[in-house]
Amino acid sequence: MTMLFSIEAYPFRISNKLLTMLGKEVIKSKVKLDSTESVTLCFKDETYSPEAGGFHPVEIRLIKAGDHWEVDYITDFCYVGSGYNAELVKELDFDFSNDYGYHLYSGEHSLIKLAGLYQLWEGNFLSYVAMDVFTVTVHG
Repeated sequence: MTMLFSIEAYPFRISNKLLTMLGKEVIKSKVKLDSTESVTLCFKDETYSPEAGGFHPVEIRLIKAGDHWEVDYITDFCYVGSGYNAELVKELDFDFSNDYGYHLYSGEHSLIKLAGLYQLWEGNFLSYVAMDVFTVTVHG
């Protein structure tokens, strides 16, 4: 079984490599796709902390659109602060359903203005996935 993705719904290119990887993770999780309208994938580096650093947690939500799936949003989190004051916050948010993006240090933007940043983020994220640094959980 494979997941079919729409690639026309985005203001810039989301790679087939990312979509294929997401589909494989969902299928591997055994979430029942015929009885759900959305799936959320959580990528977590179990050792990530404010003191030691590590790889940022990432959450990706997929939504059903007819007979295919679309990426609803991609959120990359980071710690701000240190010690007991550290807080996990959104650093990057690509909200495809609402056509806006967010960066912790520059605020909200239309997605098209974040195309270059997205491409950089996606390339790095796929490299981290290939390095097997994440524990992946899937919720349907």
